[in-house]
Amino acid sequence: MSYLSDLLGKAYKEGMTEDEISAALETVGQGNDAEVNRLKAALSKANSEAADYKKQLRSKQSDDEAAAAAQKEEQERIAKENADLKRTIALTERKSKLLAMGYDETLATETATAMVDGDMDKVLANQNKYLEVQKKAIQADAMRKTPRPAAGDDGTGGSMDYAKKIAEAQASGNLTAAAYYTRLQAQEAANQTDD
Repeated sequence: MSYLSDLLGKAYKEGMTEDEISAALETVGQGNDAEVNRLKAALSKANSEAADYKKQLRSKQSDDEAAAAAQKEEQERIAKENADLKRTIALTERKSKLLAMGYDETLATETATAMVDGDMDKVLANQNKYLEVQKKAIQADAMRKTPRPAAGDDGTGGSMDYAKKIAEAQASGNLTAAAYYTRLQAQEAANQTDD
């Protein structure tokens, strides 16, 4: 009878007749249907909640992915700004050094840009331009320092005082000039004897 009491639960009573047991079994069966329906409803509710959570997770993943993309874009922007700043600093440093060497503003800017970009052909071409400018400046300075010749007759009859020039050249150690003036002096003496 223990099986019957387990099956009927609270509806079981000692000494039940067969009709009472059948009636009790029917109510227990109905109770089971109600329990099954209740469990089905709970399962359906759990499934719909799981679907809602899944949708929320998907939307959150999209938000997370969007946040990750925005963060990556920000990092790329910062890296570009950093590279631009480093380039500007390098250009400024090189340009200031070139200006200190005597480059003009335009040539210093072009050369500094070529240095930063690694264009050595342009750097060397600009170096040649700089050297030409320096060479011309040195020649112009030497011309400015050269004394002007005296105007008119110096009392030597239009001839140069070669003895004085030879002495000056020897005193300054310029043997080439001394030899040159000695030759000119000899030529002038030969020309005067021919006359």
